[in-house]
Amino acid sequence: MSKQTGKADQTEKNKSAKLDKAKQSDIKEKVYNTKQVETSITILESPETDVVLEALLFLSKYADISKNNPVYLTKKGLIEKLVKNMDKNICILRLSLRLLAELLGFDEGLYEIDQEMYDETFLRITDMYIEHKDVYIRQYCVEILSKVATIPRIIVLIFKTDLLNPVLENMKVSKNAIILYHTLLLFYRLMDIPSAVSQLSECKNFDPNIVIHHINNDDIKISNIVLDIIEKMSSYGLPFIQESFKNVRLVEKVLSIIMKEETVDQHDKALNILKNCLACEETNNYFVESVEFLDLCQWVKTCHPRYLIPLIEVFLILTSMNEMKQTLFDLSVEESILSFFRYSNKILINKVCQAVSNMTTHKYCCEHMLTPVVAATLVDILNRQADDDDSQNEVALRTIYDFMKRNCKALDIFFQKQFKSTLLNYFFTKSMILKEDSFQMILEILYKYLVHPILQKEFLSSDLYKELLKLFQQSSTAISNLCCEILTYLLMVEEFRKSFLDNGGIRIFLDKVGNCEEVKLVTEMLYFVYSSLVYDDIAMAFLHGGLVSCLRDMGDYLISKIPLIKKVLLLAFNYYLPIKFFDSGRLEVIDKLPNKFYLIHGPWNGPFPFLDILERMFVSPYQTIYLVDFSYEVDQNASSVNSQSSLTLSRSLKSSDYSVTNINSLDSLSIMLSASTPSVLDVNYGKISPDPFLPRYIYHIRKYEKFLGGSIQDRCKFLAEYVDTLLCGPRENLTLPQKIHEYKVHIECLKTKLGNNIIPIGYLRLGFHCERALLFKALADKVSIPCSLVKGNLKVYWNEVAAFEGVDTNEKVRFYVVDLIDNLGDLLLVGSREANKYCNLN
Repeated sequence: MSKQTGKADQTEKNKSAKLDKAKQSDIKEKVYNTKQVETSITILESPETDVVLEALLFLSKYADISKNNPVYLTKKGLIEKLVKNMDKNICILRLSLRLLAELLGFDEGLYEIDQEMYDETFLRITDMYIEHKDVYIRQYCVEILSKVATIPRIIVLIFKTDLLNPVLENMKVSKNAIILYHTLLLFYRLMDIPSAVSQLSECKNFDPNIVIHHINNDDIKISNIVLDIIEKMSSYGLPFIQESFKNVRLVEKVLSIIMKEETVDQHDKALNILKNCLACEETNNYFVESVEFLDLCQWVKTCHPRYLIPLIEVFLILTSMNEMKQTLFDLSVEESILSFFRYSNKILINKVCQAVSNMTTHKYCCEHMLTPVVAATLVDILNRQADDDDSQNEVALRTIYDFMKRNCKALDIFFQKQFKSTLLNYFFTKSMILKEDSFQMILEILYKYLVHPILQKEFLSSDLYKELLKLFQQSSTAISNLCCEILTYLLMVEEFRKSFLDNGGIRIFLDKVGNCEEVKLVTEMLYFVYSSLVYDDIAMAFLHGGLVSCLRDMGDYLISKIPLIKKVLLLAFNYYLPIKFFDSGRLEVIDKLPNKFYLIHGPWNGPFPFLDILERMFVSPYQTIYLVDFSYEVDQNASSVNSQSSLTLSRSLKSSDYSVTNINSLDSLSIMLSASTPSVLDVNYGKISPDPFLPRYIYHIRKYEKFLGGSIQDRCKFLAEYVDTLLCGPRENLTLPQKIHEYKVHIECLKTKLGNNIIPIGYLRLGFHCERALLFKALADKVSIPCSLVKGNLKVYWNEVAAFEGVDTNEKVRFYVVDLIDNLGDLLLVGSREANKYCNLN
């Protein structure tokens, strides 16, 4: 057989020598060559070792000729024959293993060998790799194992043989480059097994230096597979692995690789390792003060643009750590971050903006980074359009917002870079385009400019007011809340208040207050209302719009959660006492009657009637309204002869213990109106007529200082008799029905004379509970008698006065009802039987 094979080889050589290499058609596989390959595969089963050895040599050479030949040999069943030859001598074993390793370099070989019938073969190859003394045997074995390790079933099978420790040992001591490479490759594939990774912590031979020691190996294949191993191990993020990497200063070595031009093919792997290390707590910042990192900070200023996006991630992660910001500032890392702005890539710019935002939380770094150049750059980014990524430039917007939030100079610096037009453009056109949190930032930046004492006027406009009101009405709760806060601040601007009223702001607010259930937003709206009640125009507009009823109708939940509701209601009542008395039927001692206070005498089922609206509409109410008009004052210096408006009292006071005998001999009194009028005594028929009498009563009663300077009891008795003198009517000794009839006639006469059902109380000459209590309150307020006005049932009104009783520290305040009907001036203790009877509370 050997001789035949030799002749065949010689014949083949002679034929091949005659081939014309210029003709590609001559260089092709011959039929007999294929037969010879098949014959060689067949004779591998021969018991003659020389024949088998010669066939293996032939097949090895054949497999090396072309990449298709190993696939052909696999299809002819060579793998099974090679496995059976592993029991023969070492030469056959070497060639069999070598040829098997070559066949397994192709998918067809791996598919063929992935059968349970070969499991024992793999275990045997594993044992040979671990224990065999022959270096070539071990070399081929580890090459085979590294290739079949791509098959999950087989890698698990061979791992169970305690393969990890021998692999680590070989990685440590091996000087054969081929063995080392395939051992590293096998270890790389073993790391796909979770149990293998977890077992590393218990492996006595595990030391990251075993792997990292070869990271700069002259053999590029070895250094590449080392980087692959490190990349995979670091991707798991296991603390014990990352801690070991930290101990061997892995990140610094990776940074060195990235900055070397000669290792450019390894840069992507090194960047991935760096990314993995930054994602782990053990290795994400320890290297900041290293020389390599400082070199990187300088290198990024001039490096190729393709490195910028992965490297900005490094700075983005570092700047997000609060504990590192002082160190980064000390190392001037912010200058390296700002250098990234030299490129226009939107993804890169966004990450730079995020890193800058992170650094703004450090006070000194924020001040150092905010320069006119940086501000101009950020404004230019904000003006970019049609970017596929972050088309509305919201990342740059957040950076500007962070600067303004943390640096008091930011408003001026950005304003100088034409930021105003950009900001207003975003405000007016992008409320529906931007994300909610981004538009909130626009509003907050605008708010900062509006509170700026100098720049405020640059932004105030009627369009701004309208847009804020529109956003408040139509936007989400968060946006509405912020708009409401801005509107509250703008209340001090008169132009805004006018615009607010002209554009239906009152109705918008009251509708939203009445329909909103969000506690925070309702609170903010009520704070706006509370602040607006100090401005007459808006306060009256809210009251006209139904503020009181709106607050009254709010649910128990909101009332329990928002104490401000009661405060706003109280402030509204205190601002406009007529509505307070209408709603509660009571004015406290501290409630002093204002000018033009009025009350409705009789039942009223409709909305509260406002006097100014009635007057403006020339409407007379159905029920009688009593008006307290303090518009006029007595001028003591005016001459009764020369002054057209001078008057004298038309009747003397009723005689009593406190009667005034010289009342008719008083100097003439003149009544002056602050605004000029034709005559004080003119009746403004059909409208609200002036009251020339009430000021005279006040002036007259103030002359009796000896009665007003005594005890509260004496003062009340004097004032009660004075009121009775004014309202007792012209005739005495009438029965009660007669008095009531005369009172009704008197009221009707006044209505006819005035052409209106609104009667100033100075015109009254006859009255009962209501009229007397109101006049008593009006006069008491002017002579410092602490007095309340209370409405009870069945048209019963009364006054309560406060009196101190006791001595020094034992003083107590008691309240008494003043009797203005029966026993004039008597004080009836509130709650007593007599007081309850007088007030008809029984």
